[in-house]
Amino acid sequence: MINFTFKSLIALVVTSSALLLTPMRSDAQVNMNRLAQVAKSCQENILSSNYYKRMGFDTNNINEYLKNSYNQEQAIQHCIYYRYQYSLILTKYPWLDSTGEILPGYPGSVIVGSLAELFDSSYQTYRTSILDCIANQDISSEECSITKSNISRGISFTYMTRDWYENYTINICPSCVVAHDEVSGSREEILKAFIKWFLTLEKTQRRELILLLGDGEQAHELRLVIMAESNAAVKKYWQVRQGVQEQEQEQRRQELLGK
Repeated sequence: MINFTFKSLIALVVTSSALLLTPMRSDAQVNMNRLAQVAKSCQENILSSNYYKRMGFDTNNINEYLKNSYNQEQAIQHCIYYRYQYSLILTKYPWLDSTGEILPGYPGSVIVGSLAELFDSSYQTYRTSILDCIANQDISSEECSITKSNISRGISFTYMTRDWYENYTINICPSCVVAHDEVSGSREEILKAFIKWFLTLEKTQRRELILLLGDGEQAHELRLVIMAESNAAVKKYWQVRQGVQEQEQEQRRQELLGK
């Protein structure tokens, strides 16, 4: 594991435990059990060199970046957001887990989660044209342009030199990163594989996914709700962590005064 400060390690470990003990307010959206599980997995993975080695990354730059406690916090924050969002997708569509892979090592559920996130990012209007893209099955068509631009980086992940911690797939699915980099002409091939996978689903399952990924106002609102809860999960994590740090500081004061 990357050598980060003992203080930050203690704060991370204690926070994940404290999340389970934090009472839920009646108006809270965040599922605290889910958040605790997500936080624990992020703490175990996102600061570990071995996690990135599994994806073929040169970890020297990553190790250097994560020596800084602020950078650690940024990486943890993105991980919690993406993993909480993905957990929400799987909870809403539990059948996704059994629909198989679009490519070896690349579950279709990960594509669904990433598209749900990227279709309503700050730079993207909510029109997706995904249903027309799948219906046409022509990946070079205008209808497929938005899905194709969001479905894959189009280049090897191992060439990434910055902002790697902001990537959905890196945070969710190391085997997907490997599968992506093993595909020639990855953006087009992954879109083809996604369409083929989608067409194997039952009609009721297809309709459910279009209600999440489609152009309709209902789909747009659903994606925004998922994004809002994921952002709330990150905020709750830092609130709990700050509370833990304040308690530790107060305990040190009391010990100093012999109380």
